[in-house]
Amino acid sequence: MRWLPFAILLASAAAALSGCGEWSATGSADRPSFSVGASAVTIDFTSYGEGKVFQPDFYRSDGIVFPAERCGSAGCDTWFVGFTQGDVALDGEPSRGPVQATFTRPISDVSLRVAPRAQGTATYTLSVFAASGELLATTAVTVTQDFGDPANSGFGYFTISLTNLPSPAKRFTLENVFVRSSFPSNTEIAYGVSSISYTHWGKQP
Repeated sequence: MRWLPFAILLASAAAALSGCGEWSATGSADRPSFSVGASAVTIDFTSYGEGKVFQPDFYRSDGIVFPAERCGSAGCDTWFVGFTQGDVALDGEPSRGPVQATFTRPISDVSLRVAPRAQGTATYTLSVFAASGELLATTAVTVTQDFGDPANSGFGYFTISLTNLPSPAKRFTLENVFVRSSFPSNTEIAYGVSSISYTHWGKQP
């Protein structure tokens, strides 16, 4: 797998965050909003620290808990907080399953900042589920960050979101599917999640 040069990542991330490198995807705009008077929360993995095995309940007091392990086609492994495109981020690896978490209180929206850790194209899908396990909403975006691809959009973080959910959500998953890469050794696109924002359903007790 070919990793992006560190100096390029820093410069590219800064350029992307200046306004031209961000994508967003939201739920239906004609659904009523349930976030009035609710509590908005953002967890930023910088507060956990870089280069450490992640403790799944570290952000429990903020209302979010991760599974004990991440599991996928390559088996199960511990979560890890690394460094992706100039920012501290929770590592996501498609072969280890989706990045996912459960909320201790229901939410009405969720938004993640994400950046690839290898050059190529992948389709990212964000889904949210009710406490019963029912799928409430899903959205997808295809991102190309690849010097060797004419569709290259430039490097940096993008935002993927679901808002104005039709009913309370208790869990989300983020996964990606490999599309292509100009680097033959890249057969999946690992990624980092630098922050997760969400709004608790209803008013604070």
